[in-house]
Amino acid sequence: MPAKPGRKPWAPRWLVVTHRYVGVAMGLLMLLWFLSGIAMLFAHWPEVRDEDRAAGLRPIAWGQCCAFGDVQDVQQVMAARVEDLAGRPVLRFDGQVLDLTTGQPAHHVTSGEAAAVATAYAEGHGIAGRPGMARAVERDQWTVTGYFNKARPFYVFAFDDPARTDVYVSAKTGQVAQAVDRAGKIGAWLGPIPHWLYPEILRADTKLWAQVVIWTSVIGTFLTVTGLYLGVVSWRPWRDARLTPFRGWMAWHHLSGLAAGILTLTWVASGLLSMNPWGLLESDGDPRVEQVAGAVSFGDLREALLAARAAGVAARRIEAAPLGGQIFLMADGKRLDAAGRPAPLAAGDLAAAARRLGAARSAELLTTEDQYYRGHHEPVRLPVYRVILTDGLRVYLDPASGRVRGALDGTAVSYRWWFEGMHRLDFIDGFDRGAGWAAAMVLLLLAAALGVATGVWLGFRRARDDLARVGRKAPKLG
Repeated sequence: MPAKPGRKPWAPRWLVVTHRYVGVAMGLLMLLWFLSGIAMLFAHWPEVRDEDRAAGLRPIAWGQCCAFGDVQDVQQVMAARVEDLAGRPVLRFDGQVLDLTTGQPAHHVTSGEAAAVATAYAEGHGIAGRPGMARAVERDQWTVTGYFNKARPFYVFAFDDPARTDVYVSAKTGQVAQAVDRAGKIGAWLGPIPHWLYPEILRADTKLWAQVVIWTSVIGTFLTVTGLYLGVVSWRPWRDARLTPFRGWMAWHHLSGLAAGILTLTWVASGLLSMNPWGLLESDGDPRVEQVAGAVSFGDLREALLAARAAGVAARRIEAAPLGGQIFLMADGKRLDAAGRPAPLAAGDLAAAARRLGAARSAELLTTEDQYYRGHHEPVRLPVYRVILTDGLRVYLDPASGRVRGALDGTAVSYRWWFEGMHRLDFIDGFDRGAGWAAAMVLLLLAAALGVATGVWLGFRRARDDLARVGRKAPKLG
């Protein structure tokens, strides 16, 4: 009997055509993602961290402190700090700002006060030059995300320094909310803005932006999966001497797509997961973390601040750092007790804090990063006290204050690997940042970009020819 002919791979024309035409539009966006991903290895979104704000503060003027007005003695204060605001001490607690010179809430900051805040910040960060006139801004490209909503509107001060720095001061809180210079703006337009689809016109509508990112990522994943499938069924390493049946640009697209296809899929799919679509990797946090600090009342806080003033504690910022239900203060990184006396945290205090979390599998002081408490472009604060509970919850405590620096439940651990690990390829300790890692990432991104770019060109050329063919067949009028 004659041998039955081998079954042909399943590659219907509709799948080929769909892949081709989806690839024209979506491929351009994916190409933008890969090229901007290269820029993001070196350029980052401008931001002002909490330690940056602290470095730009004047020392607390205790001579004008402390009037607490008629603030109710609430039973639990979640977060509180005293710092300078344009020459006067203020208490920031639970989203409120209390002017400690009058005891009255500070609901609005004047442009003159904002200018003083911006000038102090500039001096603390070596920004030369003088600020220009205040410009009122509700939202712009550099304050577009929801992170800034509680601080809107802003006063913007353009400094005449060589870097052309803009400093944003909240008209509501009097804090520096953003600072960006000319180089930072250029870097953001080359990297984060195209990569995250962050143009203000889109990003200002958070719900619309999220849906655009999610569904373009879904389409990109579909495009990559279909491309991989079609590439594999066309591959012929064991059928004849040729690896590919194609020639010219199509051969380049076929082989480069096969070579970098899994990598492309990894990046596009992990980018989709970064948005936590449909709640896949959303973490609600763990209430046990709050047990480390315990509850302290506003009265406890008030008495501790008065004691610090009486002791003449000199600091730019004093923060509440309760531990186990007792009030402590952190004055520029130095721990004080409720009487304003130095109270360094002992190892036994950290062990007691760990026990308040529950049954622990391990508790130890780390002097190096681990796979879950780590920096990427910038190092994290070390040392840190790590507690791993028997159910897997990981909690990282500040060894100077006992406050929680970070906590990861099972969902957050999954997010670390399914998004951060797959997107950054930082699985290997010692090869997760630096020049060697960056060089490898550039090469891999270029390889993925080559596969996409050749597909875009082929799809565009075919679409152009198809449109011309349709035009020739169309009946002519008249």
